[in-house]
Amino acid sequence: MASVLDRAKDEFAARVARAGLTDTSVNVTSRTLSTEEAICTPQYDDLPILRGKEVLIEAEFCGAKGHAFTNQPGNWAGSLEELLALPLTTNRGRAVLLAAMNAVMRYLGEVERTVHCRDEVMEQCGAEMAAVLRAEFGEIRVGLVGYQPGLVAGLVAEFGAKRVRVTDLALENIGRVVHGVEIRDGWNSTAELIADSELVLATGSTIANATYDQLAWLASSQGIPLILFGVTPAAVCHLCGIRRLCLRAT
Repeated sequence: MASVLDRAKDEFAARVARAGLTDTSVNVTSRTLSTEEAICTPQYDDLPILRGKEVLIEAEFCGAKGHAFTNQPGNWAGSLEELLALPLTTNRGRAVLLAAMNAVMRYLGEVERTVHCRDEVMEQCGAEMAAVLRAEFGEIRVGLVGYQPGLVAGLVAEFGAKRVRVTDLALENIGRVVHGVEIRDGWNSTAELIADSELVLATGSTIANATYDQLAWLASSQGIPLILFGVTPAAVCHLCGIRRLCLRAT
C-alpha cells in the first residue's frame, strides 16, 4: 500500500496540473529559519527547535508561505515539476515536499494555518487544544505521540496526569517526568500507548520522519481516533482527509 505521503503527493500533482503550474518555471524555495524567526521567545525552553533537534523550514510560493519541521534541514529551489520528482527516501526530502505543498496549497486557497505560531500564543495552544478534545470526546485517556511541552501541560490540566500518556523519539526526553507524566520511548512504547488510550494526538513530524503509516495502522486496528497536530501536515491532512488540530498557526 502506498504511504500517506505518496498518496498526498499524487493528489497534489493532480491539483498542480489542473492549475496549469506543472510545466511552468515557478520557483519554490525552502530555507532554514532561525529560532527567532520561527517562534521568537516562547515560554518553554525544552521545545525540540530550541534544543537543536528539529528545525523549521519555510517554503515560499508566489507570496504564500508554508512551514515544516525536520531534523535534516537544507535549502532547495526549483520548479513544481522538479519538486514532484524529488525522492522521498530521506527526512530532508520529505520535509522539503511538505513545506512546499503547504505553501502551494495555501496559494491555491485550499489550506490555511501553514505558518507556525510564535511567542505567548504557543503557551495558549495546549490549553485550547485540550479544551477542544474535552468538548468533543469527554473524559478520555489521551496518548500524545511527540513531546510538546505546551500540549503536555494543557492535556494534564484538562484530563489529569493519570489520563495522559506521552512517547517521544528523542533520547534526552525519554524517562523524563513532565507535569506528572513519564515520557516513554517512542520506538518501543507507542503500541502500548495506543492500546492504553482512547484518542491519540500525534505530531505532524510523524509524516516527515516516515513513522505515520505504522502509527495510523496501529490506531485503526484498535479503533482509536488519531489526530495530527501542527503546521507540518497541513496539506497532507487536507489532501488525504486526516483530522488536524492547529489552532494558533497563521
